[in-house]
Amino acid sequence: MFKYALTRWRYIGLVSSLILVFASILSVYQNGLSMSIDFTGGTIIDVQIQTLLNASDLQMMIHGSLKDTLIIRNGAEPGLWQLVMPANSIMTDPYQIVSTVSEQFSLPVTLVQASVVGPQVGEELFNQGGLALLAASLSIMGYLAIRFEWRLALAAIASLIHDTILTFGLLAFLGIKIDLNVVAGLLAVIGYSLNDSIVIADRLRDVLRAKPDMSIYANTDLAVRATFARTLVTAGTTLFIIGCLLVLGGEALYGFSMTMFAGVLTGTWSSVTIASTVQELLGLSPEHYQTKPDLVDDMP
Repeated sequence: MFKYALTRWRYIGLVSSLILVFASILSVYQNGLSMSIDFTGGTIIDVQIQTLLNASDLQMMIHGSLKDTLIIRNGAEPGLWQLVMPANSIMTDPYQIVSTVSEQFSLPVTLVQASVVGPQVGEELFNQGGLALLAASLSIMGYLAIRFEWRLALAAIASLIHDTILTFGLLAFLGIKIDLNVVAGLLAVIGYSLNDSIVIADRLRDVLRAKPDMSIYANTDLAVRATFARTLVTAGTTLFIIGCLLVLGGEALYGFSMTMFAGVLTGTWSSVTIASTVQELLGLSPEHYQTKPDLVDDMP
């Protein structure tokens, strides 16, 4: 048991984070990541239907050949709806789909517009999204390697990996389809998840230089306490805004806002449980940030 109470709680949090990482990997393995039409290809048909029913009620009314393929989503405005058909569906003609839906609903359905995403376009979007995530991660790693001592840099990278895995695990558990909005949310999470880690690392670097006689555990606890109020205020205000977007943004922004909410929450948590503990396990000490005296040759 460690001498400092905060250190003990930080390491308990580290164990909890490792359990959550294992659960997230298991969630992705069992449930898989559901890719949206942006990446798999298909047809999106915007229609107008004057009804008081919601999307779930309309979805239950679908039967026949469209039952297992057609997905109904809320549109941008009341009375507007989106009919989503995957690329491998039997029925692909928008007019035929609208006519069939109108018959099954016993309601007039007006075609507004239809857009088709081909499999090749979906594959290109998937590759570009992956390259964007990779480029952002490599850029951040390069920045950390230049700015901090390698132990602090690896701790921040471990925190980033932790946040990404937990976010993917939540997306898989909730069955949220990964579309371009979710990729944008992931890019934002990659940047934000390092925010608190870098703040704590900056503060710890200053403390290590100012208090070389204290142990690494005491120095880390002091850095965490010094930045804790700032972390809570920043995370709290950010989560409040994202929470409003999550509740009021509608289905179109649900994946993006949920990704951001999970990323900010895990990023705040990991800055204390991952970033501030991994560097201790790697052997960081105050000596690594002490100025070494210049060696001057003795002159006769």
